[in-house]
Amino acid sequence: MAAGFKGEISRFQAGVTKEISRLDAWYSNADGSVKDQAAYIVRGLCRRCCLPELILRCMQMSVSLVELIEVPERHEELIELVACPETGFIRLFSQQQLQEFLLFEREYSICAMELQEERSMSAHEQLYQWLMLLEVRFLFSLMEE
Repeated sequence: MAAGFKGEISRFQAGVTKEISRLDAWYSNADGSVKDQAAYIVRGLCRRCCLPELILRCMQMSVSLVELIEVPERHEELIELVACPETGFIRLFSQQQLQEFLLFEREYSICAMELQEERSMSAHEQLYQWLMLLEVRFLFSLMEE
């Protein structure tokens, strides 16, 4: 059912969407009459559909932040949360969502490495400029003598 709401059923037609305005689940008797509300079904379905999407949007924000030269503080915790066997979050992801998750992590890692390289180059450039300044001062001091 979750795959249907996510639009990931095999032979799914692109462009066909389902708009859900209300979702109820009920227990029924053997004769088919409605007995009681089964809220746990709705909660389970929401968990399978909403949590992976929320995590994917957080991953997307991490990539956007690192592209803007701002490394998110808790990105690693998000990865650990999804990978942790105790939370079971990874089982909530469809194959397509898991691929998207891994692509975001790949893009994040590449951007983070580029940022680190830029910062390292910047530090080397500053050191080089500082050494050049010292050399110029030293040369002026020799000329004054």
